[in-house]
Amino acid sequence: MAAEPDDELVETLIGLFREIDGLFSTASRRLGLTPQQAQLLCFTRHLRPSFGELATLLHCDKTNVTGLVDRLQRRGLLTRQTDPHDRRVTRVHLTSEGEALTGRFQQAIDTTLSSRFSSWPTAQRDELLHLLRSATSALRATDA
Repeated sequence: MAAEPDDELVETLIGLFREIDGLFSTASRRLGLTPQQAQLLCFTRHLRPSFGELATLLHCDKTNVTGLVDRLQRRGLLTRQTDPHDRRVTRVHLTSEGEALTGRFQQAIDTTLSSRFSSWPTAQRDELLHLLRSATSALRATDA
């Protein structure tokens, strides 16, 4: 019995997620990080987020973020700084060591993913990029 089109779409998307998650996990562990720590560092590289923003980005509770930040801070990879515009808010900033490690992680991911698609013709990669952007937008959309 053939899978229904929606079932096949869901299974394929989950399979894609598992493959990318596996690559992400491998790259993070090679650098002595958990996948969630690597995600936190990547978000911090570009956003200087608060604990609440990190909880939203990481899809977890703020208490989990506190533990993650504590461990990364002990390793000298980030610092906490009071928001200059709202002293009630603490923001996370990368240290120079954290910036370097995050750069190495990002480079590993970029190299791995790029190499997996390097044999694809440009038109096919461009089509994939368009479809992935559309899929990401659809997944970000909330029900009205």
